[in-house]
Amino acid sequence: MAMPAAQRDPLSYRYDGYVRQVMLRAIRAERQREGVSVWIASPKRDPVDARGLTAHQRAFQRSCYYLMWRVYINRGRVPPYALKMTWSEDTRPSSEGRTARRVAIRLWLRSQARVSKARWTADPGRQSKVDESGRHVVPPP
Repeated sequence: MAMPAAQRDPLSYRYDGYVRQVMLRAIRAERQREGVSVWIASPKRDPVDARGLTAHQRAFQRSCYYLMWRVYINRGRVPPYALKMTWSEDTRPSSEGRTARRVAIRLWLRSQARVSKARWTADPGRQSKVDESGRHVVPPP
């Protein structure tokens, strides 16, 4: 029985066009080993999660990862870039009473990424498994 496709959050879907523009800028900046920064505005009463991101900031972040990962995976391809997003504590007033927060975005070509530690994929003893009852078992570190 196939699992139904997950529905995307409507708020993150609204960020897709802007995220596409930002990621094109980030791809151009990656060629010079640089990143880009953008400001994401949120309404003043936007709820904040445990990591300190508002609903709009989370939606922007989900849209970024969707474009840079899920689109490729859905097409059966390996994503060419690794994405890192760093949210700053900097905020500034935006239009219509909103507050904007800066996020730095950096891309790396996955083919040029450096592996700094031993890979868990090379050691079957460190890989998670499904036991007889169907539970997912993660081995201790």
